Amino acid sequence: MKRLSIKSRVALWYAFSFLLIILLVGALLLAAGDSLIIKERKSILTSVTDRALEDVRIIQGTLSIDNDIDYYSDGVYVVLCQDNGTLLSGLEPAGFPESTIFEADHIRKIKNEDSSFYVYDRLIENQKIGKIWVRGITSARLQDIAPSAIRMLTGFLVALPILFLIAMAGGWLLTRQAFYPLTRIIDTAEKIRQDGTLDQRIGLGNPEDSDEIKRTAAIFDEMMDQIEKDFEMEKQFTNDASHELRTPISVILAESEYLLQNLSNNTGMGSDPLQGSDPLPLQESLLEIHSQAKQMSSLVSQLLAIARADRHIDQLKRELTDISLLAEEAADRYFKDAQRREIRLEVEAEECCYMDCDPVFMRQVFDNLIDNSLKYGKTGGKTILTVYQDQAGIHVIIEDDGIGMAAEELPRIWKRFYRIHPVCTPDSANSPMSVQSLAKEDQARSMGLGLPMVKWIVEAHGGSISVDSEPGLGSGFHLLFPVSSPVN
Repeated sequence: MKRLSIKSRVALWYAFSFLLIILLVGALLLAAGDSLIIKERKSILTSVTDRALEDVRIIQGTLSIDNDIDYYSDGVYVVLCQDNGTLLSGLEPAGFPESTIFEADHIRKIKNEDSSFYVYDRLIENQKIGKIWVRGITSARLQDIAPSAIRMLTGFLVALPILFLIAMAGGWLLTRQAFYPLTRIIDTAEKIRQDGTLDQRIGLGNPEDSDEIKRTAAIFDEMMDQIEKDFEMEKQFTNDASHELRTPISVILAESEYLLQNLSNNTGMGSDPLQGSDPLPLQESLLEIHSQAKQMSSLVSQLLAIARADRHIDQLKRELTDISLLAEEAADRYFKDAQRREIRLEVEAEECCYMDCDPVFMRQVFDNLIDNSLKYGKTGGKTILTVYQDQAGIHVIIEDDGIGMAAEELPRIWKRFYRIHPVCTPDSANSPMSVQSLAKEDQARSMGLGLPMVKWIVEAHGGSISVDSEPGLGSGFHLLFPVSSPVN
């Protein structure tokens, strides 16, 4: 048997709860009304009987009854009887048992097969005529004493199914409206599953909405936006990584085929298969294979580092570190490289600029930025590394007077695998061929992963990074970190 939907169950629960409340309220009102009606009926019974008693007197041993006595008033019958039950005057209601005994000053309920009555007796006693009873009788049936209440009850019972249907309809509409966002969520999820795309959205409410389900739908949309963004980044990352790996693999295969072909051609020339071969091309091929394999190894290492950073696997191992000292050490590591490129590398650092950081990651920041500055520098140029501290925090600035970047390129340099397109300047055109070749080779081997990694490390330390650059005038990277107190 198929279970009812949540909407149907809620609607039924709402309708039955509403019906139960109506029944309970109706029963309470009926019980309270019945008690009040009975109390009022008994009060009328005693009042009418007492008035009739006032109209009955015994004068000189003779029973005297006023002519204006009411034998029937407000539904109460009044009769006068002797002690043996003989009716003297008045009229008993139909169905009243004649054998009912007398009890003075006490209201009783007398039941018959088809009827029930309230009886109230008052006694007049005289030595001559004996006992005379004034009896008041009224119906005890609700339909007789309060026909309007019976009509109301009948109307209530007739209206009850209608009220139930109204409650059902109202509950259904209410739950349908309340669960509409949930239905949209289910439909959207189903479309995403069937179409295999992530561009479907619910489009209801916002995260600050007071409606919990609409707020859930809005958060679901935000989650799908993030998932789609991450999926597109992952897809782009995979495409770029595949493209970057294809080039060195192609070179390695080509150079390997060249070596194998050379070995095959010289196999019969002696015991040494390479005897008689020109060593220079073979050496160049081996160097190229080594260079490309080294580049692939570096690429894989950087891809792994970025993937781990994306998944927050690498936790920063912070310790209080002198940033000025790290800057000087980085400049020392790149001093020979700068000389080879004919670029002057200078450090202007204040002493003891302490920061709570991971020194391994911070060394990577300095290495990447200095390496980029030298790659895109120009012969006879300079790179200045500045470190100082003020109220805003610790500033790290790396400036050069190299080829620079166009304004439209600046937002893209933080994207993975994006590489700067070198700008040809008169100064670079007049540079020695060896330096030009070295710069072009470095720019060609750049994989476009350094700056994205630098940005991640800086932001992971609570800092910020910005860049200013102009074509032909150079670039400047400005890093700002929060200050930490030195250890005593």
